[in-house]
Amino acid sequence: MGLLFASCSDNNFNVGGDLIDPRTTTGILDTVTIRVSNLLASDSVVTSGRGNGFSGKYHDPQIGIIQTQTYIEFSRTSDNEPNRYARFDSATLVLRPNGNYFGDTLKSASFKISRILKPIEKFTDGNLYSNSTADTDQDDYPPFMPDKELRVKVKDIKNNEFEIKLDDDFGEKLFQGILRNEDDYKSDKFLKTFPGLSVGAGEGSGCIHGLNLQDTACMIRIYYHISTTSREAKTMTFKANSFNSFYNLDNNKANMKVHYDSKSGPVPSSLTDSMGYIMSGTPMYARLEFPHLNELKWLGQIVVIKKATLYVRPIQRSFDTVPLPPRLNIYYFDPTSNTPLSSAIRPPSMGNSSSGAQDGSLPANYHTMLSPAYPQYTFDVTDFIASQLGKTGYDKWALSLLIPDDSRDNTIQRLVFGNQNYWYKNEAQSRNNRIKLEITYVVYNE
Repeated sequence: MGLLFASCSDNNFNVGGDLIDPRTTTGILDTVTIRVSNLLASDSVVTSGRGNGFSGKYHDPQIGIIQTQTYIEFSRTSDNEPNRYARFDSATLVLRPNGNYFGDTLKSASFKISRILKPIEKFTDGNLYSNSTADTDQDDYPPFMPDKELRVKVKDIKNNEFEIKLDDDFGEKLFQGILRNEDDYKSDKFLKTFPGLSVGAGEGSGCIHGLNLQDTACMIRIYYHISTTSREAKTMTFKANSFNSFYNLDNNKANMKVHYDSKSGPVPSSLTDSMGYIMSGTPMYARLEFPHLNELKWLGQIVVIKKATLYVRPIQRSFDTVPLPPRLNIYYFDPTSNTPLSSAIRPPSMGNSSSGAQDGSLPANYHTMLSPAYPQYTFDVTDFIASQLGKTGYDKWALSLLIPDDSRDNTIQRLVFGNQNYWYKNEAQSRNNRIKLEITYVVYNE
């Protein structure tokens, strides 16, 4: 049997006095079988026009190798120094972290800069996605980084920015093109002459950093001076165009521990070491099925679901170096379509279908929580479980867990949780890492 029945009950509770006198039993069940599977969404997330990017590489012990690359388009500067005594000094790329990260920030961030070869072009829908790319000369350096790559730790960031030295020949050519207002560097030809730069992971990268691509935060900075009777230091900047800039998240299936036969095919958690995965950027989400729910009907003539609560618990140590999503959404899931539906599951108190998806949130101090109060996402699924009792075949639906829309396309977050067979050191500790559905029910018998 998929259900083990236990907990509080009362066989002497009467309803209706002399008119109706059924025997009524109440109980709580917390061992409902949950079948967990992992899915890779058929569509990527939009990453252009968001004002942020990601660059770096991290070997996630749960997921596998995750690598990101950001492609940045720059606007032509309006600076035009007419002074014939202006002399070029150096060129740098300025990148500012946006506070998002993925991986171990105690390890070095390593960047490799390449030149984009052709102007960035969006799809017909006006977007670029996490699986989009642009042609670059990534194997041709110098000219762009004299030292091939920059390695820096978070503690070494000065003024909240990375400043990466670029090749002098490139910098002076760009400087002179603007200074002399050369034809190839005029506004109508600038992007064809210089389509932009990509920021990828260097060989020593041990962390993925979020980058702020707003024009005040990301730029090419050219240092020059004017020498007449005295030396005057000056700068020229080319600011990022965040509208056309985007990032790519490499979800090379060969590097991932979760092996998908196809993008839409579910992978049972029995093939992923009894773990479920939820991730933004890629994106990955989890499907939850309840194959033995109808065994509740064996308890009596009429079974009524009074309360159903789902607990999703991150695996211990799985979030030491990566951020957990602060919130999860839970949706009804039609197994015949393999897509989350727009009709969301809601607690009864939230009213009609316009309420949107139900959130499960973590406490802000989840990093410091210890047994028995391990962090967990909690969902009221009473409506769903009650609607599924007695359903069979194609009428049986599932639930899907995914990271909310407002985080899916501007962060890299992931959650790893255990199914009901997950084992962690001993049985007591294992229970704190497992997903659980708790049902309060009432049974009526004549």
